[in-house]
Amino acid sequence: MTFKKIERQSLIVSCYSLRQWKQLRKFGIVHYVSQRLKYVVLYINKDQTDKILPAIERLNFVREVELSYRDDIDMTFKNAIANRVDPDVQERVVEDPERTDYQEFFKEIAESIDPKKSDSRKTSKE
Repeated sequence: MTFKKIERQSLIVSCYSLRQWKQLRKFGIVHYVSQRLKYVVLYINKDQTDKILPAIERLNFVREVELSYRDDIDMTFKNAIANRVDPDVQERVVEDPERTDYQEFFKEIAESIDPKKSDSRKTSKE
């Protein structure tokens, strides 16, 4: 016994009123019902789309039936942001313990700004 994936198609059914939304259950699986925007997301078998679509459109409470565009959208977002460094691929930078001593670096900056003040600090500390 092997598993066979059943191809599904998502339908967005816009309704005038949601009072009869339960009638849509006989056509497929109701995934979501929006009370505020008055639409229903319905999943049906892809091979039955041609039969079910006109039947749903004939219902008196249905305003519009639209096929979902989800299958057409590319869902890989790896290169969606330009110049992004992937944290999984990024190499870890290991710092040298010798290079992490920043005191000399700051002393050089202080001397380049004002050499007199850096000399006075050395004499006062000693």
